[in-house]
Amino acid sequence: MSDTQPDRNPTDPPPVEQQREELAETVDALAAKLDVPARVNAAASETAYTAKVKAEENRTALIGVAVAVLVAIGTVVVIKRRR
Repeated sequence: MSDTQPDRNPTDPPPVEQQREELAETVDALAAKLDVPARVNAAASETAYTAKVKAEENRTALIGVAVAVLVAIGTVVVIKRRR
């Protein structure tokens, strides 16, 4: 036990300061859950960010596929011209 009161009995209630801190944490958590507009904004921001990331990933893949198709068409054209 690293409390400032080493002789404190474990069955005694916690000090008032600790109880206040725990109550403040609980009240903050409840307030955050009840703040619907903030939660909606957070969810919208997260969804927008996810969509942006997926669009960037898909754009890179689409560019790669387009380059591969162009190379394949170019190869076919070059082979046909040589015959």
